[in-house]
Amino acid sequence: MVKIVSIILSAAVLIALGVKKPELSGFFEKAGLFGIFLFALFIPVKDGFAVFGIVIAIAFFIAYKIAKRDASIPKTGFNAPLLIYAVIVIASFFWTYSLLDSFNEGGEIIYFILFFFAAAELLNTKNRIKLMIYTFTFSICAAIVYGFIQGISINALYSQNRLTGLIGNWVGFPVQVSYGLVVIIAYYLLNFKKLDDKNGINLLEIIPKAASFIFFGMMLLLGIFDIVFAKARSAWLGIIPAIFVLMYLKSKKLFLAAVILLFILNLGIFSVSKTFKSRIFSMFNPKIYKLELKNHGDIESHIALIESAWTVFKRHPLTGVGVGAFSKYFDAHKGIRFPWYYNRKTGKKFYDLYDNWPENGYMQTLAETGIFGFLSLMWLFFLALKNPAKLFRSSSDKFKRKIAAMTAGTSIIFYGSFAGVSNMSNDELTNLWLFFLALFAAAGLLQGAGRESFAETSHTLKS
Repeated sequence: MVKIVSIILSAAVLIALGVKKPELSGFFEKAGLFGIFLFALFIPVKDGFAVFGIVIAIAFFIAYKIAKRDASIPKTGFNAPLLIYAVIVIASFFWTYSLLDSFNEGGEIIYFILFFFAAAELLNTKNRIKLMIYTFTFSICAAIVYGFIQGISINALYSQNRLTGLIGNWVGFPVQVSYGLVVIIAYYLLNFKKLDDKNGINLLEIIPKAASFIFFGMMLLLGIFDIVFAKARSAWLGIIPAIFVLMYLKSKKLFLAAVILLFILNLGIFSVSKTFKSRIFSMFNPKIYKLELKNHGDIESHIALIESAWTVFKRHPLTGVGVGAFSKYFDAHKGIRFPWYYNRKTGKKFYDLYDNWPENGYMQTLAETGIFGFLSLMWLFFLALKNPAKLFRSSSDKFKRKIAAMTAGTSIIFYGSFAGVSNMSNDELTNLWLFFLALFAAAGLLQGAGRESFAETSHTLKS
């Protein structure tokens, strides 16, 4: 609520300025870009500062559009599902089970979408897109190094301790690291030139390229350890297929090498980290987690919560109970309708159901926005893979192909996290994924197959 009110009030003042002084459009544009820069810089470090950047970006983007007398939105290729989903989220306010929770979580979703459109339009040159990628890379590398040191200091490999990273969140941090690993692989380590695009070897470039490869290779290794130290199932199951897809886009031989390397890596990690192995395999057999850690079967709790979300959806299949309202509905009815302290499959009771949201974004979307909200979101998820694949195949521009590969990889990561730790109002994960979608949309909107004229480049450097 505070974020939405801040955006509305600041945008109102800026809109008044934009109406009276359209010549300020250039200032509004640069201020909006600064907000996006703050987001890219702080999202893996301090969520509050990143949110401040979002507010700046949205407020000044609205003022920029007013000053330009332009009511259009960029044609990103994702507009239809995003706008339909936004309409369904807002409409759910009228029938929600908890109006306050719907305003809170629905408001988050709406301003995420506004930020997406702001980034897609304001990042209108290749240099601007590159600046945001470099900024995020710098920040995530710092976070990866910090996470590795933290993991060593708390003995996360051999104990039940889990690292939280700079953002202080043991479920969000490893997914952010996974995003970072995809960016490093797709943008810095792999060359996505087409086969017929061959250049000669420049001896002056060998040393800096080798140094870059060593540095980012080290970040890749430390990032894998961070995911292991966090014992994050969603991140682990997301990063593996994402890496496979990136390697396959490069070459089938590299894909096979990645399969072998990851198989060996998993064998090594599972042999030394009992807690990580138990969390991974407990997804398939909850008893493993109980036997090895002598703890409750947390997968059983996840299953019970998912079943509860399915029960809510069956009762409200068209509308859901309102975005963000599942927990209130669940708390009010759990003793009557939902599996609570009782495992129907084993007939035993009193296992710990420790949460009151489904811990599954797909089921939460069904329960809260109904079938139409779910289908619009799945449409967006589908396009977030289809459009990058299409651009990757059709474009001969190496920059665009890198962005397409990066977007496909981060989308796969997000879909994995959506099954466990994320939902559409998640500041640290959903908004970062939409940021990568915006980078892709902005790259696709570049004119001349990604080639900028000298005048465009000069203007970008000045701005």
